[in-house]
Amino acid sequence: MDRETQNIWIGAAVFVIVPVFLAVFFTGDVRTKQVQGFELTAHYNRVDGVSVGAKVLLAGIPVGQVRRLEFDAEGQQAILTFLIQDGIKLPNDTVAMIVSDGLMGGKFIKLEPGGEIDLLQPGDVFTYVQDAVLVESVLEKIVLRAESKRRKDRAKKDRAKTETGKSN
Repeated sequence: MDRETQNIWIGAAVFVIVPVFLAVFFTGDVRTKQVQGFELTAHYNRVDGVSVGAKVLLAGIPVGQVRRLEFDAEGQQAILTFLIQDGIKLPNDTVAMIVSDGLMGGKFIKLEPGGEIDLLQPGDVFTYVQDAVLVESVLEKIVLRAESKRRKDRAKKDRAKTETGKSN
């Protein structure tokens, strides 16, 4: 096979493989398992990045998924409905947190069980939630803090130069 034909085959392979890779990367797990279970609901002020099908984790293990996203116009809140696997027992004071899967990863729900004896029942609403944290706002705070430190360091250097200039 000559060099040009080989390059054509490599290019064609890239055009086939890259879209498949991107599809798997952006949709997550290629296996779509139907979860049997019960629904629980949570009200949030911010759910940025959470989508239907997002995982619900307990102790790092998937135990459910986000089934619905709704907006409560009266309460000005987002309502998430989760489908939790049968057999999962959650205390009433369990916290439903929206967390990020790394800096560029998607969002998922992390459940932190509390210590109450009474358990959440199908259809119940989580009392304790933690809203999504915007990565942009965290990065903005880091940048602003770094710029402030840089200005302070520069001012110290300028003062030191001025003071050494006065003593000479």
